[in-house]
Amino acid sequence: MQHARPNRLGRVAAFAVLAVFLGVVALTLSQCTMVGDSLTGIDLSKGRPTTCIKQCNDLYKMLYDNEQKLYAQNKEGCLQLSQPAKDQCLAAELARHNARMAELGQAKIDCQNNCHHQGTGSSG
Repeated sequence: MQHARPNRLGRVAAFAVLAVFLGVVALTLSQCTMVGDSLTGIDLSKGRPTTCIKQCNDLYKMLYDNEQKLYAQNKEGCLQLSQPAKDQCLAAELARHNARMAELGQAKIDCQNNCHHQGTGSSG
């Protein structure tokens, strides 16, 4: 009877070890389950960023329209005053309005950026 060559035995042993290893990996990976959004913070539903951006835009439009109405009302109130209070009131109202518009614009950008960076711990 002829003995198997040592390198042939080594090759068979290596394949056996590799097969066992791949079997264990396959069994381990098949036990994975899909987790909910709350674990990772990432939303897996399709179309989410587009929906999120639309919500940001809709909210901005509502807040923008409200600010425009408030500015018009406050300006009317200023126009009822006598000089020099009228000029001071109009200047102060314009400064307030410009600051609010800048704040709203930045809030819109932040909201849209949060739509693209979901899962980073921030909410949109």
